[in-house]
Amino acid sequence: MKLLSGADLSRYERKKRRSRLWGLAVVVSLIAAWIVGLNLAQADLMPAVREAMPQAERFEKATSDVYEAYAGEDLVGYVALGEASGYGGPLTAAVGVSPAGTIEKVVLADHRETPAWIREVRDAEYLDSLSGKKYSESFQVGEDLDGVTGATMSSRGIAQAALNGSRKAAQVMGLPVQTPPAPRIEFGVPEAALLLLFGIGYLAQQRKFKYKKTARWVSLLGGLLVLGFLYNKPLTLAYINQFLIGFWPQWQTHLYWYLLIGGIIFVFTIEDQNPYCQWFCPFGAAQEVMGAVGGARVYSPRQFRTFLESLQRVLAWAAVVLALVLRNPGLSSFEIFGTLFSLTGSGFQFILLGLILVASMFIKRPWCTYLCPLDPVVDFIKLTKDWIEDLWQTKIKTSEGK
Repeated sequence: MKLLSGADLSRYERKKRRSRLWGLAVVVSLIAAWIVGLNLAQADLMPAVREAMPQAERFEKATSDVYEAYAGEDLVGYVALGEASGYGGPLTAAVGVSPAGTIEKVVLADHRETPAWIREVRDAEYLDSLSGKKYSESFQVGEDLDGVTGATMSSRGIAQAALNGSRKAAQVMGLPVQTPPAPRIEFGVPEAALLLLFGIGYLAQQRKFKYKKTARWVSLLGGLLVLGFLYNKPLTLAYINQFLIGFWPQWQTHLYWYLLIGGIIFVFTIEDQNPYCQWFCPFGAAQEVMGAVGGARVYSPRQFRTFLESLQRVLAWAAVVLALVLRNPGLSSFEIFGTLFSLTGSGFQFILLGLILVASMFIKRPWCTYLCPLDPVVDFIKLTKDWIEDLWQTKIKTSEGK
């Protein structure tokens, strides 16, 4: 280990102090954004209620979440507000239900989904496919409902919200509503692959392991194929923002994300390493594959290094603040992962994706190095961890000196 001279040590301490002051400023700004977002979160749901039962002339509240719809003096149906978890967090659907208990129309009243995925849902006329279903049906995507390719979690959340709304209306009508069963624990190929990739990374990090380079490429390609192209489950800033805002989905139906984020935090805390980005991030693997083709090299221009690092951190900070203020994690995610793995996105995203992939042939991981918002998040976690360890060591030394 190289010892620092007095001057170097002084510079290091000043840099560390400066980083911690910036860290405190970031925390304060995020708390302020969270408070502002909470105060702005009240959505007007009545336009969606009216749209769900357009033939109604007036609405009367039957419960806090169910409205009776009237045309003149005739009861023409009910509109219930059903909630569920989507990709970006809670979503609310206004569900128009006939007096017989059949869904007539479903309208998204409030949601926090990625705009591109909502376009996929609307283009597939998925909301129309829910019309005609009854509260007693299961609403299971993949069984009695077709999901939307590239927006599976959004379509499942909408289906669950529609089911919950139809059940609320049925209860008001006095229809027999069975207690919904406890959610099933979803453990399949993505979850198993994730645990396997964590295991490969742990095994390869052991000193006596001789095939670290081979194991890393196996892990990268496994992440690219399984977590990327097959299931489209890369870690995005949107999911981190979802947890920061306080949207904690049921672990039974979102086990993959709890395993992924929990595993990263656990390994980082114990080993001081980020297993995801370097070992099985699908988009990182895509860049490395392109780099292997073109012979990419590490490129870090000294004259722009500080600017590029600051830009990356500012972009990540702004994305988190935007998510907290608007309480919409989906709007804050500027990654282009979905553009590659599900071929969805705007024209700008496709152009940016093409530029990044071409650049990856010559520059090692350009997205990860200069643009990815997850890198500053990892740096912030490391800053916090090191600070806590320093405080703990100081406390120990103080106690020993007494």
